[in-house]
Order: sequence, then C-alpha cells, then structure tokens
Amino acid sequence: MTSSISLICAEPTVRSTIRNWLDQARLDPPGPLTLSVEVGEPAAGDDLGRAVFEQPEVVVRSGVGGGGPGNGVRIEWEPAPAVAELASGGTTARVTLSLAAVSRMDECLRTFLLTVLIFLLRRRGWHHIHAATALDPTGRGWLIAGDTHSGKSTTAALLASCGWGVGTDDITFLTQTPECVTGLAFREPIALRPGGYRLLRRDGAVLLPGRRKVGYWPEDLGGRWIARVEPRVILFTSVPQGNAVTEAHPLPRREALAELIRWSAWVILEPEFAQHHLELLAGLARQAQSYRVTLGRDLFSRPDRLAELVA
Repeated sequence: MTSSISLICAEPTVRSTIRNWLDQARLDPPGPLTLSVEVGEPAAGDDLGRAVFEQPEVVVRSGVGGGGPGNGVRIEWEPAPAVAELASGGTTARVTLSLAAVSRMDECLRTFLLTVLIFLLRRRGWHHIHAATALDPTGRGWLIAGDTHSGKSTTAALLASCGWGVGTDDITFLTQTPECVTGLAFREPIALRPGGYRLLRRDGAVLLPGRRKVGYWPEDLGGRWIARVEPRVILFTSVPQGNAVTEAHPLPRREALAELIRWSAWVILEPEFAQHHLELLAGLARQAQSYRVTLGRDLFSRPDRLAELVA
C-alpha cells in the first residue's frame, strides 16, 4: 500500500528510503500532508521558542516562527544534525538532514522522523499515544499502554501467536469517528528484547539493526495485521520482579484518563491541537473499561488469562 503522505526530496537514495518507510507504515490520513526533505547542514534557529520538551535523542521546541497565535514547532535530533520545522497552521514539515544523519538513516527514521510524522499527523486530527493495539477473537478492540519496559511488545507478540489481530506494539494514533474513538496502527514489526524473545520461543524473527531487538510481523506468528481498532478494553501494564502471576484491577475513568494523558506526551505542546487531543483521551476513557495489569510469566502457559481477567 502506498501512503498518501507526499514526499519531496531531491536526493534519490534518501527519498527511496523514506518513501519505503512511509509506505510500510500504511498510514492514510484524511487530508494532504507533505514531508519536504533536503540534505545539507541545518541552519541555526533564529527563535528557539518558549518551551522545550525532551525525550531520548529528540528535542522539541514550541512557539517557533510564524503561522498564527500558536506558532509552530522545531524538532532537533541530537545524535547527528537534523532539524524539522512545522508551522502552526501548515501541513508541510520542512526537514534538513545532515550527511551524518543520512549515514544513520535507520536510527533517524525510528527516532527523529517518527517524531516529525507524529506532529505532522496532528494537523489532520490524528494524535499519538504510546500503546499497542489488538483485536480479540470476539471482535473486541484492545489498547495496551505503557512505557518501553512494560511488556507491551511481548504481550502483542503473544496475542498474535494465539491468532489475535495485532496492529502495532507501541505506535498508535487516535482519531474520532462518528461512532467512537478509534486507534490507528503504524505498521512495523513487533520488536522484542532478548528476554521477550526467549519467553515467546518462536521461529521466524528478523534482526532489527541497531536496536538490539528482533522483530516479528503478526502474520509470522499466526495472527493478522489490523489497521484500526475501536478500543473497548484498555490495559496499563507493568512487569513485576520475581514470579508474580498475572493480575488485573479495574480503574475508574478519572484514573484511566490520567494514565492515558501520561502516555500521550505531545498533548502538552501546541495549544491549538491540545483540546482535541484531550477530548479524544476523555472519550477513550468513557468508551472502554480500563485495568491496571501486572504481567506474569504464567501468561505464556495460559495466554487466555488476560481475556478471562477482563471478561
């Protein structure tokens, strides 16, 4: 599937790499968006903005440049010089990649350009949440939210191995449909650390260069890929120490909303988009039953236990 996101880039190798990445992700936003990429040394920003948000390797500055009351954002990559600028009302991200950044394109795609894409998609009403998506055998949609060590990817791989539909292991975009809040999946391999790979014990994994992980497509595990779900179950997961068994405890809506905001970091930037993002999170908390879940190793011998706990 060819992504509807337009790409402008004069350098053929860079253009091909980014085009393949966009097409693999299978994102089809409801209006035109453009990534305009050039190779060269990024210029220093004249206005560094009023706020800084940092995550590993990426700095986001808000209130930069023109484009309306909210202005825009400037996104900087720290491992090698790379900059993107998005105007407040614009639907084009203007990206400059240094030669050093181009030499690390796999890493650049996963951290820097993914962040740029997240901000670009906000301009079409798609808002990122750090969560996995799944569809159980009864057709019920699941959202599994948490940090990078909370067991989301291993759980997504286990569910795929049981024949569930899986969309993504950590990159979901929320949007509003006439019926409900929907989760849209960024398609990429389910990425497992060595511990998750040993627990799953399935053939067919591929190495993910530079990430110290291995990857599976849901289809390789016996499941199927799904582009979207309507979440009716939300899990906030953690992995305990020792031999604890899998447990689930219901969360009231207010607590669930607070957790959803926690895993939707970009809601604090760009005020012109924040209200819609918050409304999506509130709607999600209302439409789904939420649980705080500890994931024990017993889940690998009893993979149906999650569905039993939230029945």
